[in-house]
Amino acid sequence: MLADDPVQLTDHAPRALPYDAYERIRAAVARLHVPAYVVVTPGWTQVAPKDDDLIASLHDRLGKDGVYIVTDPSGSGAARHFGGTLPADRAWTAAYLRSGRDETLVEQITRFVDLVSAPDAQRRIEQAREEARRDDSSDGPSESDIRDRKEMAAFGAGSALTGVPLLALLLRRSSRRGAARTARR
Repeated sequence: MLADDPVQLTDHAPRALPYDAYERIRAAVARLHVPAYVVVTPGWTQVAPKDDDLIASLHDRLGKDGVYIVTDPSGSGAARHFGGTLPADRAWTAAYLRSGRDETLVEQITRFVDLVSAPDAQRRIEQAREEARRDDSSDGPSESDIRDRKEMAAFGAGSALTGVPLLALLLRRSSRRGAARTARR
């Protein structure tokens, strides 16, 4: 899929992404002047496997260097640059920290591209991170909020993986008991 089209958007969150998200994301990452691959997943899949593991796996499968971004529609994800020196991971975190609650993923990706492609990228990234730390009234999540969200998502995914089979077993057992009671009558 990525080999044919470097921007892949989930269709599981149509209301979370603007109607023109695909075109706007393609236009934004084109400004990087290096190959860029963007995968927007449903929120629950981004924690299993970890973002960095998924990015490394995508890079290994595709076999091409460039900037890889894996995120959910809320912007919680990661970015990494293979075969170059762009500080993609730090720029992604800075863009996420500076995003407000009413901003779209497209706006976050645009901010990321602005940060990582600036001639003074390291300074701008540090400035954005510092502003996020200082800005107590910021609508954007703190670094600890990011960790908390990922931990809660991992907990939820683990609970679902454990709970669904257990629920199925209990329902099966319950239906067998009901059938046995009906047969005895």
